[in-house]
Amino acid sequence: MKKKIVFIVPSLRGGGAERVITNILRNINKNKFDIVLVLIKKEGVFLSMIPENVEIVDLKSNRVRYAFFKLIKVINNHKPDVILSTLGHMNLALLLIRPFLKSNPRILVREASTPSMSLLEMSKFKRAMFKFLYNYLYPKADLVIAQCNEMKDDLVENFNIRSEKIQAIFNPIDVENIKNKRDLFNPYNKNEVNIIAVGRLTLAKGFDTLIEAFEIVSKSIPTARLSILGEGELRDSLLLKAKEKNIDNKINILGFDENPYPYYYYSDTYVLSSRWEGFPNTLLEALACEAKVVATACKSGPKEIIENNKYGILAEVNNPESLAYGILKSLEENNKSNNRALVFSIENIVKKYEEVFLIEINELKYR
Repeated sequence: MKKKIVFIVPSLRGGGAERVITNILRNINKNKFDIVLVLIKKEGVFLSMIPENVEIVDLKSNRVRYAFFKLIKVINNHKPDVILSTLGHMNLALLLIRPFLKSNPRILVREASTPSMSLLEMSKFKRAMFKFLYNYLYPKADLVIAQCNEMKDDLVENFNIRSEKIQAIFNPIDVENIKNKRDLFNPYNKNEVNIIAVGRLTLAKGFDTLIEAFEIVSKSIPTARLSILGEGELRDSLLLKAKEKNIDNKINILGFDENPYPYYYYSDTYVLSSRWEGFPNTLLEALACEAKVVATACKSGPKEIIENNKYGILAEVNNPESLAYGILKSLEENNKSNNRALVFSIENIVKKYEEVFLIEINELKYR
């Protein structure tokens, strides 16, 4: 008999967590699992990628907090064996309504960022409130899925969760799909040295630090160009920063692209400049495109992915000089990406999720 799994995510906008859920839904064994996807609001660039045999339920709400009663009703109607939720506020909402769920489903929450770092973006009051909610509610989950061991350690150290209740599962990437799309076109001028960065234009991604680092790089390499694929609230301030440094003619902020892979593949190096991460999908994608990679040694993920400079170059967080040195060194060195991306292939990672879905509830309680 198939296990019934309900996946819950606010929407399918172009973020890393949404991409992971989409990849799982596209590759999970439909002979073993009956799948329902619940969206707080049915919108986003990944909607078209959801398989037709996955039932989608649209709660038609603008915010998670407005969807509590609808969510309870939908879950009780479907009576799932397992619920998987992702993104911190969505996870907290699910755990809050747990007493009202009739079928006693196993609840798995996937943490999408390093909580101790992401809380720093909040006001003092909001930070205290969310820390309390994490401490109180996360231990009530049957299992917490962290994206890497460094994130698992963060949850244990800061949020009162037993180590046995957390399982680290790396993010999956569709290596074969990426290989099929990565050489469809060359977006660059071949006479220039092309550096690529990808991500939402937020404080966490550290693009302000990258612009400062790029100023140093461009002085050594006048033909260097920086392209950033992403959208977000800091777009105007980043463009202003580039203009103030008189390098705005060398920087392109290109917005979101459904096929970013040629930008990695044809680049001279890829840069992750983040202050913090959950587990950077863009770094995995760059490796799958056999790009040279430079990444800050931020929490969490890059150190485990690159393995202390074995597959790329690590730089210090919030340090433009260190990041610039890493970029220049990467441009000079041979490519070290090798077949690192295969470790994170969707076939390997989805199997780990399937194993977790099949665990019985009593096994989870005594992990």
